[in-house]
Amino acid sequence: MSPEIKSFLNILKVIFIILILGASVASIFYHMKRRELFGGYIGGFVVGVIGALIGGFILDRLFYDISVQILKFLAEGAGFNIIAGFLGAFLALYIMNRLNHDKERKKY
Repeated sequence: MSPEIKSFLNILKVIFIILILGASVASIFYHMKRRELFGGYIGGFVVGVIGALIGGFILDRLFYDISVQILKFLAEGAGFNIIAGFLGAFLALYIMNRLNHDKERKKY
């Protein structure tokens, strides 16, 4: 496999991981905790993806040693620090939820 294709596949893998992190954290807030988010689930998904991006790149240095020692594949094999991305997405959606005054979703 050529290096260009390998690099392209690694970029696609990182994008897929970021999308999965955003979707999973949005699902936690919207479906499991039943919180009202701006824009519903899709709005939470967008904020979760942005939070995963920011958290993955900013918190990467803080959690790199911890994630390498605990679960090596979460930091090196993925090409993206999943622990830092998850914490960034969770923090972004937590802030979004607090801006909405921690409202619970209406039961239909």
